[in-house]
Amino acid sequence: MKAKLNIISKVKKMIFILIPVVAGFAIAFQNVFYEKVSRDIGITGTAVVIHAFGLITALLVFFIVKGKISNLTSNINIYMIISGALGVVVVTAITKSVSLNGVLLTVMLSVVSQMILAKIIGHFGWFGIEQNPINWIQVLAIFVMIAGVFIYQKS
Repeated sequence: MKAKLNIISKVKKMIFILIPVVAGFAIAFQNVFYEKVSRDIGITGTAVVIHAFGLITALLVFFIVKGKISNLTSNINIYMIISGALGVVVVTAITKSVSLNGVLLTVMLSVVSQMILAKIIGHFGWFGIEQNPINWIQVLAIFVMIAGVFIYQKS
C-alpha cells in the first residue's frame, strides 16, 4: 500500500512539472503564430483576433465544465479588467518582439523579466499573495539567467 501511495505521489509531482512545460511549449508556438498572423492583419488586428478566438475557446470550455454565467458576472473586479488589458499588451509586445528579435530571444527575455517581477511581487506579498522573501540563491539564479541572455545575444 505504501509503495502504491509513493507511486501516486511521484505521478502527481510529474504532472505538476509537466503542466508548466506544456504551457512553455504553448507559449513558444503562440509567439510564432502571433508573428505570422500579424504579417497579414497587423499587430492590432492580431490582438483582436487572438483575443476573440481566445474568448470563444474559453467560453466553450466554460460551458463544457458546466459553468454558470452568474459566476462570471457576479465577481467582476479590477484584477479581471487589468488582466484583460495586460493580455492585449502581451500579445502586442510579443508579436512585435518576435519580428524584431526572433522567437528564442523573445521567450528568454519574457521569462527572465517574468521571473524577476514575480520574485519582487512574492517578496513583498503584493496583491494579497503570500509573502515569500527572496534569498541569495534566488538572486544568484536570476543573475545567471540574465547572464545567459547576454551570452546568447553575443553568440
